[in-house]
Parts: sequence; structure tokens; C-alpha cells
Amino acid sequence: MTYAERIGTGLAVSLFAHFLILTTHFAPASGQAASDTYIDMAGASVIVNDTEYAGLGIDSYSPQAESATDTADRRRQAFLKFLDDIEEAVHARRPDVSGSRFLGVAVYGFSIRRDGTFTEPVLTASSGNPELDRAAARAIRAASGAVKRPPLLGGGSIPVVLHVKYQYDLR
Repeated sequence: MTYAERIGTGLAVSLFAHFLILTTHFAPASGQAASDTYIDMAGASVIVNDTEYAGLGIDSYSPQAESATDTADRRRQAFLKFLDDIEEAVHARRPDVSGSRFLGVAVYGFSIRRDGTFTEPVLTASSGNPELDRAAARAIRAASGAVKRPPLLGGGSIPVVLHVKYQYDLR
């Protein structure tokens, strides 16, 4: 037998052995068949009425859990609407920049206090035009306290990064 014939025979035997291993289903070692499996739903079962394991069984549904999810959703929606209102208030107060045609976005960071007023804005990314940057800072200061903060958001400070946009003569 030549070298090529030996390699071919070895490959054929190897492929056949792999085929047999992959297609053969071996029985589990335990004597219990899959059809013998059952679930005990007796009244004393932990799954049915043990409050220590809430969330696992039939009695785990509670309206409080659903209302907590609803509260989180309402809070998230209020937060997003509040941020949209802040952005709208700032953009409505952008001063005209000396009647010239400008294009730019000034990015400012500030925090919203409990009473709805803002901390001093800090320029985080310039528009490339100092006049636009100053106008954006004036707009943020003018909008401070203009939007009522929803009580649902709590009293903590809310950090904000706002992009104040200027596009030619458009407001």
C-alpha cells in the first residue's frame, strides 16, 4: 500500500468513526425514564404558597410589583419630558448673534437643582466661534428656573450636557 493510499484509508476510517459517534444516542445511566418525571403541586409545596420564595409560583403575582414597574416607567417618561422641556426653553432663549449668519453647536454642562435652577454652565465643546459660545451660555442662564421640575424626579441634582445649536439666521 502506498503512502497516499494509507492517508486516504486513515481519513475514511476517521470520518466513519466520527459519523458513528455523532449519530449514536447513548441512554442515560440512571434507571429513571423521562416519562417518570412529575411535579408535586400539593398545598404544602414551597412553590405554591411560601412567601419566602416570592416570584416562583402561582401566588407570586402581586399588584404592588406591577405598580412599581409603572412608577419606574412614569418616572422615566417624566424625566425625558423634563429634559426635552429644558432643551426647548434654552433654545427659545437663544439671543440673536449680531444679525450675522452663523453655524455652530456649543456644548455646555450644568446641573439642575431641586428648585429647577441651573448651576453655572461650563463649556465642554466649543462651537468654534466665541460669540456663539457666549450666546449659548446666556441662553442657558436665561432658561434657569423657567421649567418646573416634576416632584416625581425627587430632589437630587440632575447633571445635564446640552447641545445649543445655531444654524445661520434660523432660530
